Amino acid sequence: MQQVADRASVSISTVSFVVNNTKPVTPETRDRVLRAISELGYRRNTAARALASRKSRILALIYPLLDHRNHHAFVEAAATAAEEHGYNLVLWPLHSDNVTTEITSLIQAGFADGVLLMEVQFDDERVTRLHEAEAPFALIGRTRDLDGIDYVDIDFERTTETAVADLAELGHRDFSLVLEDLSDTPLAGYAPPFRAEETFRRVISERGLKGAVFRVPHRARAISSVADEILRDAPNTTAIIAMHDEAALSLVNALPHRGIAIPQDISVVALATATTLADVTDPPLSTYVAPGHELGRKAAEILIARLEGRGAPAGQALITCLPHKGGTVAPARAPATSPTAP
Repeated sequence: MQQVADRASVSISTVSFVVNNTKPVTPETRDRVLRAISELGYRRNTAARALASRKSRILALIYPLLDHRNHHAFVEAAATAAEEHGYNLVLWPLHSDNVTTEITSLIQAGFADGVLLMEVQFDDERVTRLHEAEAPFALIGRTRDLDGIDYVDIDFERTTETAVADLAELGHRDFSLVLEDLSDTPLAGYAPPFRAEETFRRVISERGLKGAVFRVPHRARAISSVADEILRDAPNTTAIIAMHDEAALSLVNALPHRGIAIPQDISVVALATATTLADVTDPPLSTYVAPGHELGRKAAEILIARLEGRGAPAGQALITCLPHKGGTVAPARAPATSPTAP
């Protein structure tokens, strides 16, 4: 947009006024801007649509700069769905310290018709800001209050419950749940670990099982020591459920070096992850696969339906992770019995 402004000898805001048809400009200025757009090939189709419909045909995906997460499936599917409906998806990476200001500018300047939010927290200031700006948006995730909010999310509750039930059917009675510890990060209020822990504790109690919870930061030393921590603090564990990719990999690697056979002594399963994780462990890791493509596509479709007036009630969808069989889960080994006295 800066190049268009420079070529037309106008400000960026004037280019925005012309492209989005938000404020009047003189015919001469308008012609210069349109010529510059044509000469530079600056989203010519998008600009033409914007001039005709007063819409940018752009969806902004607010994408936090967090390098420990892999969102390729989400982004690819959302971009494909947007393109099929005549929209463009742009990534809008934001830091936490200026997120509210940038989101407000994004909407008020007319750079996007609607917003997709990722890495949603229970109490998310971005959602408050979008409400204040009266901007159309959809969440890939869930806040605490979901009344009237468009969202798609992994059904962490049902996935966690299913994982416990599947392992219990194999005779497991002593569980450990491994979660990300995000308490000292910008994602301290990130909802999935809380949802998984709450469900885990409830299901363990309802089934009369035993369970321990381990929160592991994204630090190399903490990840490498999680196996020792479980063996020390929950020595009777026979099944580990990990919603922490690096910790799951560490466990499969470290436990055999402590004389613990996988899956004969301890079963390990990863929640809400990619099947590619299984390819780097020996034995291959059993997983409940994150439905990244389904979430990305559904989120884009819900937002587009809102933009085009086809989604009067809030579009809300939860998608369960499906199991992917690996080699790290087996029936619980029966406890050793004492010999009968003669």
